[in-house]
Amino acid sequence: MRINIRTKGSVKMSDNVKEHITKQVMELDKLFNESEHINVNVLCAEKGGKNSTEITIVLKQVILRSECKGDTLYAAINQAVDKIEQQLIRYKKKVNAFIKKREGISEYFQEKLEEKDQLEEKQETVRVKKVDLTLMSVDEAITQMELLDHKFYLFKNEENNNVAVVYKRDNGGYGLLESLE
Repeated sequence: MRINIRTKGSVKMSDNVKEHITKQVMELDKLFNESEHINVNVLCAEKGGKNSTEITIVLKQVILRSECKGDTLYAAINQAVDKIEQQLIRYKKKVNAFIKKREGISEYFQEKLEEKDQLEEKQETVRVKKVDLTLMSVDEAITQMELLDHKFYLFKNEENNNVAVVYKRDNGGYGLLESLE
């Protein structure tokens, strides 16, 4: 496992903090096969007076990302590692379920952490809603999202006729996701 540690803003990276990050992230190594070369990117920053840690792991089929804020840098690091570990466990379960259905595919993750598997809650789709996509501008979609007090809004972008989603970002701005077709 290769760990890339960066800082942004006024955060100073001491050897103790680097050591803490390395120790915490190396605990995730048990979730991977030994043959895998995993790159883990860690970004420590200060946002709005709070310490923030962002961890990104790029795998073959998926990108896992966690970002947590805390009163101390150590708290933000620990929370971000815990969050990405839960994502890895969920992803491992999905991959292993797929592998069990298919013969001849080698396991992507090692079969470990069975006690944590029992604690993990099964994710279920609790509601299905069909929507009629309305042709509108991005600004109109943001306004509609705000009026409905939703965190995202699905619409058809009038600029290119693509299906799109506007959403509220954690940093207070807005994001736009668009389909390619």
